[in-house]
Amino acid sequence: MRHILLSTVLTLSVVALSAASVPAAAQETPRSTGMSCSAVSALVQQRGQVVFDTGGGDLRRVVNNPSLCSAQDGGAPVWIPSQDQSQCLAGYRCEEREGHGN
Repeated sequence: MRHILLSTVLTLSVVALSAASVPAAAQETPRSTGMSCSAVSALVQQRGQVVFDTGGGDLRRVVNNPSLCSAQDGGAPVWIPSQDQSQCLAGYRCEEREGHGN
């Protein structure tokens, strides 16, 4: 009985440690207004694409390369607010090209 209890505790500990090792960044939406403009653009370059909370409940997807947009979309420069700039060039946004869609 003691062996089963010890085995259960060990298994639960391993599961808890595994869950704790998941990067918090993968679970959070970064707030652009809490970051410098250079940090915003660096995060986009590092990850390839980021969904930012730009304040007021607005979310903005930013990509580092227009090729990450779908075939019918094109990339347009996107400016979002940051801690040090009201208009920070963060990367690109995917937008529907004229003549595609409805």
